[in-house]
Amino acid sequence: MEKKELASILSEILLQIGFKKKGYYWVVNSAEIVKIINLQKSQFSNNFYINYGYILKSIPLEDKMHIYKRVASTDVNVNVKIKELLYIENNIFKEDRARDLKRVLVENLIENINSVNTEADILEELKKKPHLNDIPLIVKRHFHLPE
Repeated sequence: MEKKELASILSEILLQIGFKKKGYYWVVNSAEIVKIINLQKSQFSNNFYINYGYILKSIPLEDKMHIYKRVASTDVNVNVKIKELLYIENNIFKEDRARDLKRVLVENLIENINSVNTEADILEELKKKPHLNDIPLIVKRHFHLPE
């Protein structure tokens, strides 16, 4: 399996829910935020990562996204499965990889990204985090969160 095939699996799911594809990025705009998903290849191996996040339209952007996440799970076994599915040199049959990756994406990406549609939704997510160390200062100030 190659990057294009992984991208095709992502497109199959994301285009159905309103995302538009631009290279290896999928984007959807709303009034207050932009949702972004991208497929990234490791610089050191044939591992891939699926990153996602949000841009708040009301504040300047200094990087690719204000809020940055990676498809993962709090369940260790699910995390192992995600890593296996995104490592293209293992011996998983294409059909099995596609089926399992779609399921993982629906459970660990689509449900999350569909639940965030406004700045208020982002703020609620930030309030649930155990710490805000990975949140840019401009976002913390915008939401009047502790620096």
